[in-house]
Amino acid sequence: MSSGVVKDENNKENIEAITGDGKVLSLPSKTESENEVLSQRGVIKQVLAGLAIALSTLMTGFTSAWPVVLPKLQESSQSFQVTDQDVAWLVSLQGLVGMFTSLVSGHLVEYFGPRKLLLLCLFPTFSLWLLMAFTPYLSLLYISRVGLSISTYLIKSFFQAYIAELCQPRIRGAIAALPEIIIAIGVLATYTLANFFSYEFVTAVLSAPFLPLFIIIIFIPESPYWLARRNRMEEAKASLAKLRGEKDTVERELHILTNTNKVQSSAWTQVLELKKGRNFRPVLFVLAILALREISGQTAVFSYSVYMFRQAGIELDAFLCTVFVGCVRLICSFVAATALDCAGRRPFLIGSSAICGLAELMSGVAILVDFPGTSWIPLSGLLIYVAAYGLGQGSIPWILMGELLPTPVRSMGSSIITFSYCMLLFIVNLMFFNITESFGLGGALCLFSVANIILAVMTLVWLPETRGRSLDELETAFTKSGRGQFQPQMRVKSTLVVNVR
Repeated sequence: MSSGVVKDENNKENIEAITGDGKVLSLPSKTESENEVLSQRGVIKQVLAGLAIALSTLMTGFTSAWPVVLPKLQESSQSFQVTDQDVAWLVSLQGLVGMFTSLVSGHLVEYFGPRKLLLLCLFPTFSLWLLMAFTPYLSLLYISRVGLSISTYLIKSFFQAYIAELCQPRIRGAIAALPEIIIAIGVLATYTLANFFSYEFVTAVLSAPFLPLFIIIIFIPESPYWLARRNRMEEAKASLAKLRGEKDTVERELHILTNTNKVQSSAWTQVLELKKGRNFRPVLFVLAILALREISGQTAVFSYSVYMFRQAGIELDAFLCTVFVGCVRLICSFVAATALDCAGRRPFLIGSSAICGLAELMSGVAILVDFPGTSWIPLSGLLIYVAAYGLGQGSIPWILMGELLPTPVRSMGSSIITFSYCMLLFIVNLMFFNITESFGLGGALCLFSVANIILAVMTLVWLPETRGRSLDELETAFTKSGRGQFQPQMRVKSTLVVNVR
């Protein structure tokens, strides 16, 4: 699922969105010389709808940070015993579930529609969090964790496309930046609660947002683009009328829906296209970026943070240190969301990867040397790592997946990359305790730093700047004729005119 800007033969910009099953939607906007007129009522409705959908990513923040309370469960559980091996499996289950979810998510979106599938994902989450909080059996803990992981990865697979299909181009970018900030808020909230309260209380509180959010989503319109693909044009028109508030805008966009939907190539055709170098190289490149990011231990830092701070011998309380981690990630995610489109993807990802590698190396060496009075160095290094991660590595790889993958193989390429990413997520999380037992925490961090340094060098050598480039232009980035043509551009600001009614 991705979106980008393309230009037609008349040099008019079009927003191109990739749906769950690989269909390519062309969402034309006006040329840069024209001002898009939006009604105030329509803007408010679209912002509220986009915000509600973005809030569903609280699930990602909660489920990724929830393992921080597992040490308290290990210390306090009287009904069953939770070993370190259980912790490793509970953390890594998300990756295992994500591997299989990535294979079916596109078909589920096209069958149910994004709104109905979002409701189906949110419906059981309230009960699953409560079951995980008060379960008397270890097996039920595993089952509820699997259920929440399924909901999390299904939501992750389509929420950005749903936002893109509800919102007009002029406000789409700002709303699309919200989920990364909301994920960081979810992580910080979980870390903060874990610092003060018991496992049962924290896990139960994490269920609180999802019942009200489920009720709110009921009142959000279905995607008009999905309705149009199902030939339900009257419902599509009604959906647009609720979102736009302007009759002329509704009629114009309905005409676009009727005439501009394109279907991507079949699976076999994509396999044949993937054999071509111009299609294979960008898929492999984006896959390498995400693979190195996972091998560098990012998920271990956020999921095993309490264990890492305790092993590092940091004098401060380990749970308090995780609150620092959450605060730094939130601040830097907000900075990245506001600055990324101005500075470009390339400098942010190169700098982020290099700083992450150096920060991990600093922390690892400090732990290995272990001079008296230097316990602040590993904490400082990990906080620098989190800051750099929030500024680049957290969001840019997923942006690049939407921008660099060529249209002929975008659906299959996205599935391959997501499957591989989840597989590595599963392996690194499952093997974390084994790695630290074999090499020590300091040695593990030094090994992780090597992957980040490699990632920084690789992006420095091969990553083209994608900001300000159309998808058509980017499809030549990995061909011989396209190399060297992607230098950073100055951002062209567009004018937004809001018609107050």
